[in-house]
Amino acid sequence: MRALFRRQPWWHTTIFIIGMVTLVTVVSVMFLGIDGAPTKISTTEPLPPVDSHEFAVTVSHLVNAPVEQGGSVQPLQNGDGFLPVLLRDLGSARTTINFLAFMWEDGAFSDQVLDTLIERQRQGVQVRVLLDGLGARNAPDDRFQALEEAGGRVERFRTAKFGTWTRFHRRNHRRSIVIDGNVGFVGGMAIYDKWLGNAQDPEHWRDMMFRVTGPLARSLQAAFADSWVSSSGEILAGASMYRVAGETGGVERFIHHVSSPAADDPSMAYFYLLPIMAAREKVYLTTPYFIPDEPLKTALREKARSGVDVRLLLPGRHIDNASARFSGQNHYDELMQAGVRIYEYRPTFIHAKFLVVDGAWSVVGSPNLNSRSRQLDEENAFAILDAALAGELEATFFADLAQSDEIGLEAWRKRNPALRLVQLLSRVLDQQS
Repeated sequence: MRALFRRQPWWHTTIFIIGMVTLVTVVSVMFLGIDGAPTKISTTEPLPPVDSHEFAVTVSHLVNAPVEQGGSVQPLQNGDGFLPVLLRDLGSARTTINFLAFMWEDGAFSDQVLDTLIERQRQGVQVRVLLDGLGARNAPDDRFQALEEAGGRVERFRTAKFGTWTRFHRRNHRRSIVIDGNVGFVGGMAIYDKWLGNAQDPEHWRDMMFRVTGPLARSLQAAFADSWVSSSGEILAGASMYRVAGETGGVERFIHHVSSPAADDPSMAYFYLLPIMAAREKVYLTTPYFIPDEPLKTALREKARSGVDVRLLLPGRHIDNASARFSGQNHYDELMQAGVRIYEYRPTFIHAKFLVVDGAWSVVGSPNLNSRSRQLDEENAFAILDAALAGELEATFFADLAQSDEIGLEAWRKRNPALRLVQLLSRVLDQQS
């Protein structure tokens, strides 16, 4: 290399060095960024319990989303629980189907969903599908063309083209499927064959979706409508999109947060942080990508030290992104030292996402607890006050713990030095994991 530079005029070398420095700087600013969020979060006074009206009001004002009530929520386990219910509800649609999922891959799952969407469109139902420009890069274009030929509309969010390259890494990670403005689905799944089955082997993932109705579904429409207009130019309006409220009963309280994050406004992070900070008895968290920021780590440690039962259920070796797992493992030692109990799921990749606090307050939706969901990706999540839902999620949590390995602090500290190095190096990818 030194001999090569000697053969070049000095100004060639100078221009080359300037060019390389400029390239590295531009790439760093574009894709790594500088996180300006505070590393310490405090409150003006102690937070009230999560089942209090005051707590809901605090969360509502912080994330600028209203406190609502009513509607039902039904957890669906794995593809065997989700797909038949989805196909049934799609097949029953009478007016509109709005479908947003981050990933869409060709295969058996896709074929069944598209067969139903095309049939409903031919029967006069207005079908709209929004595909992420990256997550749906392997979607079956010929089948979507058939949907469009039947009268349906298909749009892509932020495709790679001139003018979007500086924002292309910011993806639409939301899940929002709404049928007739009154039935919806939200959670971690997407349209891909690895979500088929019942998590029976490493090729089929462990995951959950949530079927919501009434006010919950109407609110879910916002996660689709916001992204749809920015991709298609069409504003969703009218009674067919937003059913007039009339039903009574249902969940006691809920907040639906739809986020387009910025480094100085990580509101989705606060949406998860506040209930943990308010916990009195127990915090149970399942997440596929665990790369906590400092406020989240601090809250988990402080709650565990105060006697709150804090448990994390995370992926084991079957995770689809080993770097994200290694990066997350960097935080195990300090969390376990404070009393946090950490488990890794054994049979397959666990992609489920939910938080349950004090047997009352649950958070479900599309976000992961990583840098992308906090700072880059479009996300949506529900916080729901409902004892029945919380009880069902706690039962699910402990059923999954039975198929998991708890990490012991002493054994963890004796792990292979090479693994320690890999975990440390993985932290440089935190901002994109």
